[in-house]
Amino acid sequence: MFLVAVTFSMGLLWLMGLRYEFIIYIEIIFGFSFLAAFVWDYTRKKKYYCGFMALFDGLDDKTLLAELVEKPGFLDGKLLYQILRLSNKYMNDKLAEAGATNQEYREYIEMWVHEIKTPITSAHLIIENDKNISTIRIDDELNKIDHFVEQALFYARSTTLEKDFKIEKTTLKTLVQEALKSYSKQIIEAHGRPVFVNLDIPVFADRKWCVFIIGQIIANSVKYAKENLILTFEGSSFDNGCSLSISDNGIGITEADIPRIFDKGFTGENGRKFGKSTGIGLYLCRKLCSKMNMEISVTSGFENGTTVKITFPKENLYLT
Repeated sequence: MFLVAVTFSMGLLWLMGLRYEFIIYIEIIFGFSFLAAFVWDYTRKKKYYCGFMALFDGLDDKTLLAELVEKPGFLDGKLLYQILRLSNKYMNDKLAEAGATNQEYREYIEMWVHEIKTPITSAHLIIENDKNISTIRIDDELNKIDHFVEQALFYARSTTLEKDFKIEKTTLKTLVQEALKSYSKQIIEAHGRPVFVNLDIPVFADRKWCVFIIGQIIANSVKYAKENLILTFEGSSFDNGCSLSISDNGIGITEADIPRIFDKGFTGENGRKFGKSTGIGLYLCRKLCSKMNMEISVTSGFENGTTVKITFPKENLYLT
């Protein structure tokens, strides 16, 4: 295009009768002007796009790019900017739509859980007034249903934990005792007994969520217990917080399964062998611990029991 313009302008000046030397001089000035304009345009575009990419790479939340990037002063940059803004608006609309759908579904699950608890409670009362071998077995199955329903409720609420999060000062002993209440019958049936070691340690935590987490661990210990279950709850205090270790003398976990036990839906060898695992309990425990700035870890040996360690920070005052 540049060569065409130069050729055309030279021909026009020649037809106007200008001297050849003068035509060359004008074309040199024209060429340098074009080159300067090209270099200036290239420099500003390169500066803008380099800044654009640097901003993009530095953002943890890439969706904020459209809000933070400056509007350029050149045409193709303006087109890119406009497309980016429109795309971002479309994405935000879709996210809002998906969020509203998830919120509606979560509210339905919570409503369903509360509604289903009423007939479960009624069934427990009926069984209480007519105890026999058959109704006692039915009561055991109802307890399992009740725990699964509770798990569903906590799972539904786990995505919006910050709306239902209340930090308070309590002790490890209080958390453990409240969790044991819900599983006392199962522990008795497993011929088990709890052992408490150094639990009078104060801790800042959300009592309801922590009791649920401890309850899930107790449920697993009961589920995979051998004869004469022993559940040991031991507290430890250190400079940056404290920890609660829950140990059992059950069948344990194979070494190959340990790295994946917190994965959603993972049942492992024990789950396949006994057909009792959903792969949700420990996944939910880790998810909730992460949101509450707590840590959870597992050590185990096959046929040598399992120890789950929950670590509480010194002052758990915020969510991640």
